[in-house]
Amino acid sequence: MRSSALLLALALGLTPAAAQEPLLAHPGMLRFDEPVFVPPQPAAHRVELPGGAVVFVAEDHSLPLVDVAVALRVGSFLDPADQSGLASLTGALVRRAGAGEMAADHFDDRVAFLGARLNSFAGITRAGASLSVTTPGLEEGLELLFAMLRRPRFDPDRIEAAHRSLTENMKRRNEDPLDLLEREWEWLLWGEEHFSTRPVTAATLEAIGREQIIAFHRRYWHPANMVLAVSGNVRKERAVELLSKHLADWPQSSDAAVPEWPPPAPSHRPVAGTYQIEKNVPQAKVRLGHLSRLGGDGGDGETSDRETATIEVMSEILGGSGAVSRIAGRLRTAEGLVYRASASFDTGELWAGEFRVFFDTANRNVARAVETTLEEIRRLQTRIVHPQELRVVKESLLAEIRQSFDTAEEVAGYLAEDELLERPDDYWARRYRAIQAVTAEDVLVAAARYLEPESLIVLAVGRAAEMGVGIDGRPDPLEELTGHPLVRLELRDPLTLEPPG
Repeated sequence: MRSSALLLALALGLTPAAAQEPLLAHPGMLRFDEPVFVPPQPAAHRVELPGGAVVFVAEDHSLPLVDVAVALRVGSFLDPADQSGLASLTGALVRRAGAGEMAADHFDDRVAFLGARLNSFAGITRAGASLSVTTPGLEEGLELLFAMLRRPRFDPDRIEAAHRSLTENMKRRNEDPLDLLEREWEWLLWGEEHFSTRPVTAATLEAIGREQIIAFHRRYWHPANMVLAVSGNVRKERAVELLSKHLADWPQSSDAAVPEWPPPAPSHRPVAGTYQIEKNVPQAKVRLGHLSRLGGDGGDGETSDRETATIEVMSEILGGSGAVSRIAGRLRTAEGLVYRASASFDTGELWAGEFRVFFDTANRNVARAVETTLEEIRRLQTRIVHPQELRVVKESLLAEIRQSFDTAEEVAGYLAEDELLERPDDYWARRYRAIQAVTAEDVLVAAARYLEPESLIVLAVGRAAEMGVGIDGRPDPLEELTGHPLVRLELRDPLTLEPPG
């Protein structure tokens, strides 16, 4: 019997001493060591390249694949006011409109034959390109990547095709209620003059031709504006050698510029109110929230690590995507009012952030869902969070940070983003420690200070008759809830985005 027990213990991977330890009565009694988080050190991965570019390299030799990402401080914040869309159109056409001596179709064929993925883009505050290729094809992949970065052809037929596609998309931009909600929300919160909300119209698109695209690329797409991330099956020294070869003789344009950073913050100051857009849809789309009073240049000044972490925890409790979300739990699970719901409080990276709640629901349930949301906001402001709820949320956020560096691609990518946004080298360690230190009392104080139910903007897209918003002389339920008069927003012309009349 003794020898049989010993064999069983060995089969289970137990030492005789461990096999004699008593079994726990319940899995909940198991205890584990506190996870240790050691973020990667930027200096171990960072290399300065010719022309002012910087690269972060993270090796991973488990698969014969290499990923290269290029990020630039380029975006719509550099668009002339009468050429809104110039940055984004340039960013898309860097990849789509040929490169070097290769016309667009030929370039596409070369990429496909190599089995690589090659893309480019431009958004509001950044632009970039990416290459994913097998290790044997890395040198040829980089030849293609830098051919399009350095010498994009901007073939006229591809520019014309892009114009046609954008025009067709503009014609349809009043059709999707979510697009309507997003567009009008951004204007209500940030105004219509800031680059982040300035739309592409038929007139601004017409003003963007091949000459403007070439000049914009020449001015801003160059090494001094670049941060690169390389990950996968390539040695750091080899990656640096290959990149340096392509960057060393980059032609310097006399009008090349390094944009001022950060971009200017919005100057618009939103006014609390209740707004409705008529749209014949069975499910209304609703957003409510307000501008944050902290973060970036538009807030009250610099925010402490502890304060930012507390707001992150508070946001996750109220409406995050993890195990705890009071908004989703109450509106969707408990009362069945909405189909989906979320909430977030962004403290702002480059300028002040925002607090927002989103849900979609049957039109008849809009007022009740808004009322329930307000109840949950006020509950968070007046009642201390349960210790178990706080523990679950904090561990979820901490686990998310730890998992952010699980792969070499994530390591290189996050370090490059930190460089681009000028975060301090110890950003991740400080953020992690700050979340660990958040208390229930911190959350209560932050909710009372930063959540402002009296300053809400409420925007609903749906059928007014079913919502009951001021129909047939009846009291408007949204006005009663928010204390602000209802404003009806008319659909704008899709090509000009001018209001009717």
